[in-house]
Amino acid sequence: MLRLTFATLRGRVPSLIGSLLALFFASVLVTACGMLVESGIRAQSPPERYGAAPVVVVGSQWTSVIRREDGVSVSQSMLLSEPVTIPASLGEKIRAVAGTERVVPELTFPVGLAGPDGRLVQGAGGRVYGHAWESAVLTPYTLRTGRPPASPGEIVVDADLAGRAGLKAGGSARVLERDGMRDYTVTGIAGPGLTRQSAIFFTAERASELFGRPGQVSAFGVFGPGDPDRLRARVGAALETAPGSTATQAKAAAQAKAGPSAQAVAYAGGERGFADDPGLANAREALIALGGSIGGIALIVAVFVVAGTFALAVRQREREIALLRAIGATPRQIRAMTGREALLAGAVASAAGVLPGVAAGGWMFDQFVSLGILPGTFALAVGPVPMLIAVVTGSATAWLAARGAVRRASRIRPTEALGEAAVERQALGRPRLIAGLVFLAMGTALSCLSMSMTGENAAGSAGGIVILFVVAATLLGPWLVRLAAGLVGRVLGRASRVGGYLAVANTRIEARRLASVVSPLVLMLAFTATTVLVQSTIGHATTRQADEGTRADYVLQATGPGLPAQVARSARALPGVAGVTEVADTRVIADVEELGDRTLAPYGAVGLTTPAHGLDLDVREGSLDRLPGNGVALSTLTAGSFGVSVGDKVRLRLGDGTPITPTVVAVYGRGLGFGDVVLPYDLVRAHTATGMADRVLLTLAGRGDLRERLAALSPGLSVLDRADASAVRNLEQEQNLWVNLLVLSLIIGFTVISVVNTLVMATGARVREFALLRLIGGTRRQVLGMIRWEALLVGGIAVAVGTAAATPTLVAISYGLTGSPLPYVPPLVYAVMVVATLGLALAATAVPARAALLGRPVERIGG
Repeated sequence: MLRLTFATLRGRVPSLIGSLLALFFASVLVTACGMLVESGIRAQSPPERYGAAPVVVVGSQWTSVIRREDGVSVSQSMLLSEPVTIPASLGEKIRAVAGTERVVPELTFPVGLAGPDGRLVQGAGGRVYGHAWESAVLTPYTLRTGRPPASPGEIVVDADLAGRAGLKAGGSARVLERDGMRDYTVTGIAGPGLTRQSAIFFTAERASELFGRPGQVSAFGVFGPGDPDRLRARVGAALETAPGSTATQAKAAAQAKAGPSAQAVAYAGGERGFADDPGLANAREALIALGGSIGGIALIVAVFVVAGTFALAVRQREREIALLRAIGATPRQIRAMTGREALLAGAVASAAGVLPGVAAGGWMFDQFVSLGILPGTFALAVGPVPMLIAVVTGSATAWLAARGAVRRASRIRPTEALGEAAVERQALGRPRLIAGLVFLAMGTALSCLSMSMTGENAAGSAGGIVILFVVAATLLGPWLVRLAAGLVGRVLGRASRVGGYLAVANTRIEARRLASVVSPLVLMLAFTATTVLVQSTIGHATTRQADEGTRADYVLQATGPGLPAQVARSARALPGVAGVTEVADTRVIADVEELGDRTLAPYGAVGLTTPAHGLDLDVREGSLDRLPGNGVALSTLTAGSFGVSVGDKVRLRLGDGTPITPTVVAVYGRGLGFGDVVLPYDLVRAHTATGMADRVLLTLAGRGDLRERLAALSPGLSVLDRADASAVRNLEQEQNLWVNLLVLSLIIGFTVISVVNTLVMATGARVREFALLRLIGGTRRQVLGMIRWEALLVGGIAVAVGTAAATPTLVAISYGLTGSPLPYVPPLVYAVMVVATLGLALAATAVPARAALLGRPVERIGG
């Protein structure tokens, strides 16, 4: 059978090339996305700030709860958005560890340095941090000139930052702190300068005041002789017995069951880079989640397309398979032949796609770094696992698709196989019909379920709806094609008596073949529409809510670490200012009950001073004036997800993991525009890294221009009017949209290529049909007319079915996130998608059809 396999390849070059292309691009996608996941898992960042400390102890950036699944306790963990501090008392516990010579506490807090022009100086990596001089040994920093700070009004500046600001020992400097600007004397310049952050050193007492968290530290640097990994293991074992601390997942789960508390972890070697910057852990998890989610979608699309391509290729061989059966080939031999062909094609094409997949993965990784999603210190991992997965997945998909497509032809009697090869079987097989109806019912049920829920639950459950409907449309494709031909048959017959009539007749007779062409077009339109229109719906609702809710005449926006309290105090004192509101952005994690189990869910949150001037959140119940103290306000959709109303309590964890149980004092409508959770400003400020405001909103008592006076309040702020603030928000929305489209562009591109591939395969296999039409009197122009009408009919079916498949998903997501079942669909965007679908179907059919019509019909009839 292997010799027969190679002997038949020469007559099936077009379908073979089409199958190989589908497998090739599928391998590229799977390899690229797998590389992103592996890069996230293996990501490390070389230590800078803690380069001299063999072991570093920091707070764990994870928070957890215990939930029961099938009678088994499972820990659910989630990353925190703000740096976690640990008790200073842990230092004594660490000092008692055998082999420890010195334990150095570290305090880290964002600051800014004003240059000679009054503007903030850009630090290395865009960041400037304050520390106590005692922790300079952790890098180590050493004095190049001058002396250490000895009084609260003295500082030491690192050499790189001093050079940027033009500072020298003995001079003065203005530093932006959490409470305002303050003048200091520069007593020394220290080196080396780091590449990812700049440093300003204070006395221990002044650093503790600016850190703002008594009894807490950012980290401990642990020094000791010998192997750092062994020292880390001993320190980690000691931390396991420390109150409120752990270094193991099991201990974290036990802590979560009893209630969250500060956890401490010890790092050594390359892992110390994550202690340098807690945001690196978030970047690593984001890369894993991004690669995993894109890879999951890519894998589903790739399997779907490859399976469809191989099924079409096998169906084009039905006459060959029937003849083999007629001359004595057994069903087992037929299945073995097609299976070996598929395995061979799968292995060759998938292996060929590995290297381009590596290049595509590298390109995606570089784009994420250039956009700031990933730090430049992360390295792209090029390992064998993603490549192996791509080859195995491609080969297995090809084998299963080929075996499934040949199953009926190999089971029925040879005479029946010859008959079905000559005339297409009209009825759908019972298993296919049942499966199609089941997927249709599942999609409909999930749509109804999504419409009955609110908030994030609705949006989350809507993600799989489009896949269910696309699969249902693929399984029921022949029936849909015949239905469409029946509905438009008379119209096409009148529009074109020859080409239109032949197109409709051909569509009815060869519905199964055309269904194979419609399926990838449906997938392309449904997937593209869902991707683009979900973004447009969320973006439009967010912009509308933010524009309608922003009533401030001016918005002071932080361009440095933040806006200190001095800015709001000074703004209130300006004549003509009627109201000032400080806003701090953060994220909280809700600890909620879902189907009887505790679960964690992240939400965007803000801290507000009250009364809230210049801001209208569209309060539906309660009042924001009751927010100070132990209050919280929730958006209507979030309150619906929690199942709470005014007066109820909710369990939340602040950005640094601190648990709170506030009382709901208000429910508001503009959650997309301003965040789903609103907390007291002082509470949020005390648990963020900066301890400053991100924005200050001002309303005026009358008309006037205060731009210049507001800009002079502090360095590191920009003054925006209402139109400017709206433009900044729109720019951020466009950047987020561009990122999402970037990461999905490979999948959409692969789908488009697969559509063209399938159309070319299907059209190229009709050489004998076109020659026969020419021999019985049809002109070349009439045959091309038939092909054009047929392509438009196929494209029209794909538009209708793809739109129908995407609509429930869009409705569910729109209702879940905006409260309205009507998604925002820009007419021009949808028109472009429709024209692109029809144009693609027409171009990918007409070009190979012209090639198939070349030559004399009497010669081509035997091809």
